[in-house]
Amino acid sequence: HGVTPFVRFGHRVLAADWSAARACWTVTVQREGEPVPLTMHARHLHFCSGYYRYDRGHRPTWPDEARFGGTLVHPQFWPDGLDATGQRVVVIGSGATAVTLVPELAKTAAHVTMLQRSPSYVFARPAVDAVATWLNRWLPAALAYRLVRIKNVALQLYFYRLARKYPPQAKARLVGLVRAQLPPGYDVERHFTPRYAPWDQRVCLVPDGDLFAAIRAGRAEVVTDTIERFTEDGIRLASGQVLAADIVVTATGLELDVLGGARLSLDGVPVDPAQTLVYKGLMYSGVPNLTSTFGYTNASWTLKADLTARYLCRLLNHMQRHGHRVCTPRHDPAAASRPFIDFSSGYVQRALPLLPRQGDRKPWKLYQNYLLDWLMLRLARVDDGVIRFGGGGGPG
Repeated sequence: HGVTPFVRFGHRVLAADWSAARACWTVTVQREGEPVPLTMHARHLHFCSGYYRYDRGHRPTWPDEARFGGTLVHPQFWPDGLDATGQRVVVIGSGATAVTLVPELAKTAAHVTMLQRSPSYVFARPAVDAVATWLNRWLPAALAYRLVRIKNVALQLYFYRLARKYPPQAKARLVGLVRAQLPPGYDVERHFTPRYAPWDQRVCLVPDGDLFAAIRAGRAEVVTDTIERFTEDGIRLASGQVLAADIVVTATGLELDVLGGARLSLDGVPVDPAQTLVYKGLMYSGVPNLTSTFGYTNASWTLKADLTARYLCRLLNHMQRHGHRVCTPRHDPAAASRPFIDFSSGYVQRALPLLPRQGDRKPWKLYQNYLLDWLMLRLARVDDGVIRFGGGGGPG
């Protein structure tokens, strides 16, 4: 689509300062291989930087780590050339990273153990959508795509609402599906029955049930326990059990970041995102001409990314038609402040003091609902009385 010439690779945004007099952002950028940062200027700034830190992950420490004679790896910094063939591997963690790594490592490793303090919800689903395959065989590609998209969005919304409305039944169903994938007598209660309700944290997808296949084949196992200390050739658990290991993978979580770690300021005055309310899930109260993409925590990230991109185009076109150069969401003091993400996951709870807040009413509330967001971002008026538009600024 001819986008690549407009992408500047090897650039890291360090800071951005808004000038009210010029109605313009000055962006400080560190370019790879150059000691002195450069500056760029923009009328509008849009962040597509995700919400994870890429320079480090969450990494607890344990007693006697230095004694371990094997290889210790964090998935975020996977070393080139690491070969697990014939090795004894312990993966510490129970989230999506661990669930993904274990069956893949089990293909060549001598044995893989997923060591977890407590279990997560896991759900097996075919990696290939049979309905999509059938529709693509008989319908034009664009029509088949739209139908599959509608089907997937509707099913996701339906099952999510059911899980939140009837948590005991949803929990029983998810655990029952896991039990059906494992050998008779397997301790599903200990290893695959979480203490929290479905969607208090993410539900981990197991494509084609590959994790369960590895367990059934004896190539992988799940151990639910806490680490007492490392030994020269493995890990000693609180129960006294010792896990022998040549490679230990610390799939212990991620750290969240806001706007890629860039420092924001308005005419030199620093902006703390945690002191702002998020408007329609993509702008920050009191911060002009700035938007960001933040996807769903209970559905595909790209669903919200698509809506955000389309709204951004509506916003910029509206400003161009009416001669506006500045748009700023005005803080609503009547909107009660709430945490940005309603998740009990450790990586979210650790980052809440850094994240912006949401309100208890639209357009400040995050619905985590594609249909509600579609109505708000695609159909609702851009000039809704909450955004303050203006001309402002001299030559940029």
